[in-house]
Amino acid sequence: MLEIDNQSDRCIDTDSLESIYNLILEKEKREKKELALLLVDNGKSKFFNKKFRGKDSETDVISFSSELAFLPTYGDMIIDLSVADRQRGENTLDYEVIVLFIHGLLHLLGYDHLAKKDQDVMSKKEKEYINLFKKEIL
Repeated sequence: MLEIDNQSDRCIDTDSLESIYNLILEKEKREKKELALLLVDNGKSKFFNKKFRGKDSETDVISFSSELAFLPTYGDMIIDLSVADRQRGENTLDYEVIVLFIHGLLHLLGYDHLAKKDQDVMSKKEKEYINLFKKEIL
């Protein structure tokens, strides 16, 4: 189950986020667990980025894995809508949020992009799910 706490004034298509969450879990053959998603605005990600990652800057998405397999949760995720809005280019804000959500969810499912080999795998997965999203949900 995806729990979304939108602490911004922006209206985001949460139904699409729920759909893509369920679709990715199905495709990855993962059990349904909880995921808490916090949507913030006005650079509030800077607080979390500094507190938990030691980086004194805004960021678009942060994922916090539960790291305990027996818990009924994958963890928590924070998406900063103001950062997403600045970097979205020609895309809609909803689309950019979905791209960031997919990226953060893949981290929570164990994918990473620190090493080149892992980066290639994660990038391929992201593209696959973005394209699947376009076909299944749009």
